[in-house]
Amino acid sequence: MVKFRGGYSGGILRVDLSKENYTVEEVEPDFARAFIGGRGFGSIILYKELRPGIDPLSPENIVIVTPGALTGTAAPAASRTTITFKSPLSMLHGDSTSSGYFGANLKHCGYDCLIITGEASSPVFIAVRNEEVEIRDASRLWGRLTGDTHKMLRDELDTPDLATVSIGPAGEKLVRYASVMTDGGLGANARCGVGAVFGSKNLKAITARGSRDIHVADIQAFKQAFQDYLDVISVDPYVPPAKKYGTPRFIYHRAKFGIHGAENWRYGPYEWSGVDPDLLRNEYAVKAASCPNCPLMCRREFKVNSGKYAGTVAKMEWESIARAITCGVTDAESVIYQTRLNNMYGLDAESTGDTIAFAMECYEKGLLTKEDTGGLELKFRDPDVMIELTRRIALREGIGDLLAEGTRRAAAKIGKGSERFAMQIKGVEMSAGDPRGMPVRAVSYATGTRGADHLRSNPYIEEIATPAEAEEWFGSEEAADIKNGVKGKGRLVKWSEDFVTLGDLLGLCKFAYYRSATFEYLRRKGVQIATKLYNSITGFSLTDDEMMLAGERVFNVEKAFNTREGATRKDDTIPARFFEEPLLGGGPSGGAVVDRERFERILDEYYEARGWRVDDGIPSRERLEQLGLHDHAKDLSRYASAKR
Repeated sequence: MVKFRGGYSGGILRVDLSKENYTVEEVEPDFARAFIGGRGFGSIILYKELRPGIDPLSPENIVIVTPGALTGTAAPAASRTTITFKSPLSMLHGDSTSSGYFGANLKHCGYDCLIITGEASSPVFIAVRNEEVEIRDASRLWGRLTGDTHKMLRDELDTPDLATVSIGPAGEKLVRYASVMTDGGLGANARCGVGAVFGSKNLKAITARGSRDIHVADIQAFKQAFQDYLDVISVDPYVPPAKKYGTPRFIYHRAKFGIHGAENWRYGPYEWSGVDPDLLRNEYAVKAASCPNCPLMCRREFKVNSGKYAGTVAKMEWESIARAITCGVTDAESVIYQTRLNNMYGLDAESTGDTIAFAMECYEKGLLTKEDTGGLELKFRDPDVMIELTRRIALREGIGDLLAEGTRRAAAKIGKGSERFAMQIKGVEMSAGDPRGMPVRAVSYATGTRGADHLRSNPYIEEIATPAEAEEWFGSEEAADIKNGVKGKGRLVKWSEDFVTLGDLLGLCKFAYYRSATFEYLRRKGVQIATKLYNSITGFSLTDDEMMLAGERVFNVEKAFNTREGATRKDDTIPARFFEEPLLGGGPSGGAVVDRERFERILDEYYEARGWRVDDGIPSRERLEQLGLHDHAKDLSRYASAKR
């Protein structure tokens, strides 16, 4: 097996569920240098090995599990692992990233990548322990919640510190936005329906426990890079509130700009005192913790101490709260309980919340009736309805069977104009905050390679960059103008997409490296220190520019995948509501819409900055060649010629 100086384990494990066998291949150094790890490995393997046009829920789909290049080392906040696949929700590129101990253990077993093909004839789990790989019966686990599955696997394999990824009933029943949970609820590979792909393969879980060392090429350089990181976070004003509140702190940002997206993305300001971060911290928080190796400690567990949900404990992030607000629910105890359901059933909190809100608006407008819902009144602000729909979706019961298909497919079946209320991009439901009045945020949602997504980009850079920094980095001071800027915004989106991709390649937490209070600290953490950590651990000598180029290369691979599946510029858009309906509720962004003409101008500049064709958004052969993506250039050249 190829020997790297450090960082990489050197192996690729392939498991064929249909044939019930496995093989091991080597990771080539040139491949590692070009695509780094994590999302990079997953994206290029998916493109090379998946035939265009396949059904994502067929045996032909593949699952690629790839720890970040720094995952499994002592690098601060390096614990993330990406799972890549064709999405059953979007029918395009799909991936999802989570923290936890699984990726590190996979690397300690000797593997930088696990590729799963085929379909088992009955429920199975894959057990990896160093060089031992088994495909084992999972019949007794089928139907179990994710937390129970994790505990039962630890008992069965007699390994108290076993790392697992598993699906719950939602994945088994092929809910198109089912998630994969890490270590029984510690983390979630949530977006794009990865849990449904596991379920379609009869794959209940994967376990890993490894004991092999991962070497560090230059220990002194690593120590210095580690200290550089600690020095930056010690002075970055972003860090104290992150430590104090965890991710629920982002409610303050949404309140500041009036962009909650409440009641199916109609209202900006909204009553949120019931989920105030101070209330959560003082009344419900039971544990402030961190993901492996992270000094920020922004992970939170919350517990309901009384009432009908007494005893409920859930690891809860900001997006669970945000998507409850989308349903009009701002009661902390109900939100904690629903979060617990999402985690144990294995559901993406974002798609679940948006889909329930869609159903509520359809009911409000008479497009769904009590006959359709089995007697349930789908009213906004009703936590019991939100919770009951969560259960029905996970189990595909009654109206839940329709909603389990996601908003785009559900709207197509309901008809009667309901498509307007399906708040999705490329088939994937919305996330984060309302983009009205914030043109660059709207474009960043539209261009994401896995659908509506605030983590594919860093649009908030416009909030922290000075006009001088905007001029230097994005070509215009306007890039720092949140409400009215246009020039430079397209270049900002392109740069920020490449920038945050680095976190997924390296396995770094985006909150720990790709959030900051100043643009200077942001670049120091996310590019300069991240590159130093990578070089010191692996023994490579990438420059900051080469690292950014790796991010651009991977983003282009994903765009090429989507283009090959038929996506063009027409798919890089946002729901009509954001263009045409003023934001309700008053407040800082009250009455705002996304100006379509500005949106298109920013999108034009974005395509130009990427080297893609402006008229249809197809990557140019020249730019793909410059990025070393020669096969992609040939493929898309043929495709582009056919589209002319």
